[in-house]
Amino acid sequence: MTVQAGRGKPRRRRGLRIVLRVPLIISMVDGASRTEWESAETVTVSRHGAMIRMEHEFQVGSTLEIRMRSKDRTARARVAWISTKTTPQAVEMGFEILDQEGFWEFNFPADRWSDQADSETSEP
Repeated sequence: MTVQAGRGKPRRRRGLRIVLRVPLIISMVDGASRTEWESAETVTVSRHGAMIRMEHEFQVGSTLEIRMRSKDRTARARVAWISTKTTPQAVEMGFEILDQEGFWEFNFPADRWSDQADSETSEP
């Protein structure tokens, strides 16, 4: 079970999720201050963000700097949700990437939802 940001009508997924473990380091960026870098690991990734597992919990809406441990790739992201299931070792949370199109360096399959939405809007 997860806590979603916002209320009302459920949001549709923007893209396909892929189970993929990517070691990351993450720091919160809040104006002029910055937290220490923390290790994290993805559970699933999408073209638009990821679900990660890490020790520290950030607040929904926090801006993060995400860095791949094995590469010199960084991106800014926003915490979208935090899981209600936590353990002393880890918390799961989701983030959306704010910049850096193609951050994962992975060719994602076409989004079924985007393709369907495009065909629905093109009909008279």
